[in-house]
Amino acid sequence: MANQPLYTLIDGEPVLSHEAVALLIDMPPETVRAEWQRQAAQGEPGMTLPDSWVKRGKRIRKEVAAALGHEPGMKEAVDHLAAKARAS
Repeated sequence: MANQPLYTLIDGEPVLSHEAVALLIDMPPETVRAEWQRQAAQGEPGMTLPDSWVKRGKRIRKEVAAALGHEPGMKEAVDHLAAKARAS
């Protein structure tokens, strides 16, 4: 994660890496990558998060909003979580 960008901006919108998604759902990047590969192998466009991952993401979003004192955008949330991960 240290040398790879967590997201790229396309038309002003962040496109997330596996590492960024992993931060947003508090899971190992390898797990996210494996699920993406599984879905891609089945011919699915993009990636659909499993329901349990969506629930994790909602919990993390609430934690980040509480820490920042406002509801952050995705880029701000990823940046916050990455800084937190580097500090620990």
